[in-house]
Amino acid sequence: MALAVIKGIRISGIVSVVPPELEDNLNLDLLTAQEAEAIIQHTGIRYRYIASAEMRVGSLFRQAAGDLMNRLNWDKDSVDVLVCVTQSPDQKLPSVSCRLHGEMGLPTSTLAFDINSGCSGFVYGLYTVSALLSGILKPGARAILCCGDLSSRYTEPEDRSVRPVFSDAVSAIAIEKSTDAEEITGYFNLQTEGLGWEAIRTDESDRYMRMNGIDVFNYSMRFVPQNVKALFDFAQMNPDGLDMAVFHQANRLINESIRKKIGIEPEKVAYTLYEYGNTGSATIPLSLGCAWKPEMEKSGWVLVSGFGVGFSMASGLIRFSPQVCLPPQKLLL
Repeated sequence: MALAVIKGIRISGIVSVVPPELEDNLNLDLLTAQEAEAIIQHTGIRYRYIASAEMRVGSLFRQAAGDLMNRLNWDKDSVDVLVCVTQSPDQKLPSVSCRLHGEMGLPTSTLAFDINSGCSGFVYGLYTVSALLSGILKPGARAILCCGDLSSRYTEPEDRSVRPVFSDAVSAIAIEKSTDAEEITGYFNLQTEGLGWEAIRTDESDRYMRMNGIDVFNYSMRFVPQNVKALFDFAQMNPDGLDMAVFHQANRLINESIRKKIGIEPEKVAYTLYEYGNTGSATIPLSLGCAWKPEMEKSGWVLVSGFGVGFSMASGLIRFSPQVCLPPQKLLL
């Protein structure tokens, strides 16, 4: 397993953006009322946000990142790193990050690239950006990490197992060097079980997402609790010391089963499934924005755990005391 420590890096803020159109699982034509109620009870998901055909994931990233920088009073010339985590790029070439860099007018000194990752993408992206900032000698180096997908683009309208689950959203996360370079600010455990790649995939013959729910559940139960427990052992912590735990919002049955296996108290676990659905790599930062309150901070430690498509898994214990941490806003048309 890839266990790692990060020092002197902090999350300063989170802003998330969703499309304006809301879809209610109770009103889906492909489900009877009884079927819809059963799906909501099983998954925990009622509402999902759906992007229109002309919307770009880069446009949502731009609004989220721009608003975040304004709230933090970050000058665009102070941004050293821009990383976009997405599996729904606007085009094959160039990368979302390079186009976003140009649209935001960031300096040529900013390094920018994309990460093709889904459910575990926020944690992978957070570790990658933190490691990059650690290697930059500039004091107070800064980064913007953008995570999210327009998953509805890959959802077949008549697929009864996929459509009621996936939703569209993005998050922008501001990350920077802290004043104490030697303070441990993150522990990470990053893993992959590539034999599970077929559990969630798109076929070569079409662009639609296919999901084997039983395989997803089995992989999650087999690997994710082990991943998180190994992280606690590595950090010499236990779940009782957490201020909050935020899992990827897969579905409520999976998340509750994982929570119980790890032994985390239910009141410490954040959920946004009912209101926002499964928003891919945006689920963890979006949920932090919905659930976090400054008065919650006791130990200063938060568990974040992403898992799914790949089959990829990544968990982190992070110091969390942001200046800005907001619920999602709607895309400005």
